[in-house]
Amino acid sequence: MIAPRRVPAQARIGVCALSGRVTDLASFERGLEYLRGLGHEVTVAPQSTLGWRYFAGTDDERAAGFEQLLADDSIDMVLCARGGYGLSRLLGRIDWKRVCASGKVFAGFSDYTAFNCAAFAAGGLVTFQGPMVASDFGSPDPSDFARDHFWAAVTRDSHAIEGVACPHLYPPQLIEGPLWGGNLALLVHLLGTPYFPPIAGGILFVEEIAEDPYAIERMFLQLLHGGVLERQRAVILADFTDCKPNNPDRYPYSMEEVIESLRGWVPCPVLTGFPFGHIARKVTLPFGAPAKLRIADSHYDLAFSGHIR
Repeated sequence: MIAPRRVPAQARIGVCALSGRVTDLASFERGLEYLRGLGHEVTVAPQSTLGWRYFAGTDDERAAGFEQLLADDSIDMVLCARGGYGLSRLLGRIDWKRVCASGKVFAGFSDYTAFNCAAFAAGGLVTFQGPMVASDFGSPDPSDFARDHFWAAVTRDSHAIEGVACPHLYPPQLIEGPLWGGNLALLVHLLGTPYFPPIAGGILFVEEIAEDPYAIERMFLQLLHGGVLERQRAVILADFTDCKPNNPDRYPYSMEEVIESLRGWVPCPVLTGFPFGHIARKVTLPFGAPAKLRIADSHYDLAFSGHIR
């Protein structure tokens, strides 16, 4: 495991768009101004506001924008402007050994799960699942909870999320292991590729948006049949925004039924209610860092450390 350098109080932050085009320029500018207002110097990759098809510029342009930030040794942290789709088109273009050797903090979520997975698979670099510039920091109604947890995670060598309410029947216990995960569709998408990290004994957190519950279950089954779930010590379910049955002509298969099935299939605790995903009030999580999950009667706590140096 390689821990990046902690972000200084007055940092130089690089911003790029590796996936979908930035459609809300006002939110993007608000996010940049928020970072500058904290005293940080912000460098925006020149392709960040381009548009080509669905994406923020062509594959070559997006890769070049990221390369510019990666090559600048003065940059402490690289943040994504937004998610969407497109980062997996760039996986073969990124110099992952250079990424791992850079010492920079890299952060984003959703489609950014592909980056987290590839960086850890390539060299064990800890990266971060957390807020993005336009969609979170620049939101018209930003979350102080998300902002506070983000800066705590990238500036302190230990952090905890405490008192997550969760009805369950598991006995009280302490589970330790590497924390990893992210968007379910992206995890399944990378399974069987060199960009999927073969993490065993881990604490896997998962989120998704706008999928039918039966499709959610199908993706979990792929992780199950691929041997991923049986190697984990715990599975934490984050927010599944708008994941509800959409076809009135079919049985309304629910997320509650998916969770019931999942708990019957995997040999470890499956917990719910974690504040992460396509929601404003989200925590920031270090992908690949050592973590401790303490399960109590009706809640759980998650703590991590050693993720920054």
